[in-house]
Amino acid sequence: MYERRTNEPPSIPPPPRGTIGSNRPPSDVRIGDFIYLAGAYQRVRDMRSAGTAAHRVLIFAGREPWIMREPRVTYRPIDFR
Repeated sequence: MYERRTNEPPSIPPPPRGTIGSNRPPSDVRIGDFIYLAGAYQRVRDMRSAGTAAHRVLIFAGREPWIMREPRVTYRPIDFR
């Protein structure tokens, strides 16, 4: 009989349309980027420094601020200029 695997990582939904993913350090994150947090893609609305360029406090709409301390995959809207 077939047994379902329970140790598989949960699937991540596809990134937002019109974006391109890249592994960026906190110093390279921009307002408007998307970051996958708590099961959903959150768009950065504002941000401030958390002491150094290696740490950023990211502010989202409808979610508490989050401190980015290490490089992470972010999705940036594609610029068609």
